[in-house]
Amino acid sequence: MKKRIVTLLASAAVLTMLAGCGSSETSEATSGFEVESIETATEAPANEAPAEETASEETAAEAKPEGEVDVVLDEGIDKYEGSWYEETAGRGAMEIGPMGDGKYNIEVNWGSSAAEMAAWRFTALYDTASGDLTYDDGSYQVITFDENGNDTVTEEKSVHGVLHLNDEGKIEWTDSAYASDEPSIFVK
Repeated sequence: MKKRIVTLLASAAVLTMLAGCGSSETSEATSGFEVESIETATEAPANEAPAEETASEETAAEAKPEGEVDVVLDEGIDKYEGSWYEETAGRGAMEIGPMGDGKYNIEVNWGSSAAEMAAWRFTALYDTASGDLTYDDGSYQVITFDENGNDTVTEEKSVHGVLHLNDEGKIEWTDSAYASDEPSIFVK
């Protein structure tokens, strides 16, 4: 993509220079001009790998086993990555960071009061068939705070769940810590 942008910019610059000359020879020379001719004449900078090496790296990336791929959509924007907030009550906050190879580090904090909060920590895997993030070995804790700000873990268990990105761009999150069939909805 970067090479194509550089090529298009170079093409525009050449055409601008040639158009500025004002001679009829210039207009005849540019009438048959094709972008492809510049692409083949453009050399890769010294610090970039030749096209053959780049193609083999792309093929290797495509050959990852199922569930072990990076989820990069819409020209490099990862739709799961970032800060998300629970839509209804606004007490939940979710941070999602890609780790590569289809893995995501996810932290969720949900305040139930000034003196108590729930915290989840887990690594989720991207499921290529469904497009969901799934996890089986998450950590769930309920943390209480005393009047001095000291914290105590009052509940702790292992959890599993699914994060699904719906058609509206919202995350629907279900987790085994709660027995509800209704997902929690998170928005950016």
